[in-house]
Amino acid sequence: MGKISLDSELIKELSNLLEENNLSEITVTQGRFSVKVAKQIGSSQVVAQAVVPNKIDNNQKEISQTVISDVGAVKSPMVGTVYLAPSPDADPFISIGQEVKEGDQLFIIEAMKTMNPVKSPFNGKIKKILAKNEMPVEYDEVLAIIEVV
Repeated sequence: MGKISLDSELIKELSNLLEENNLSEITVTQGRFSVKVAKQIGSSQVVAQAVVPNKIDNNQKEISQTVISDVGAVKSPMVGTVYLAPSPDADPFISIGQEVKEGDQLFIIEAMKTMNPVKSPFNGKIKKILAKNEMPVEYDEVLAIIEVV
């Protein structure tokens, strides 16, 4: 993997805006590049997060102060309960090492008694499945990691 260059001036500027406006986080997106600067509640520590296509994979659940996040992360689009298969006796939608195409169904999230499909945002191979069947999930929680091709 190549070295990623981050715009430290942009991060400093966003950090200053965060402090000046008493905000908890700021996200700036330009094309497929995204920088998120967030302040931990009860702390003056600022954490910067950049999303760079096809670069580095740091699982946000395992590393509380993530600096770089993989574009291959499939995140929950809503709060609810995740299901790995269409029914309790059916095979899971995905397994580790499986090739998926953009639009393939990966999970179901039940929210307010409505079953919502979670589809793959890109082509690739399933690298990690972080969600467990019938696990409650939060908005933007990483459910799986896809090695983007």
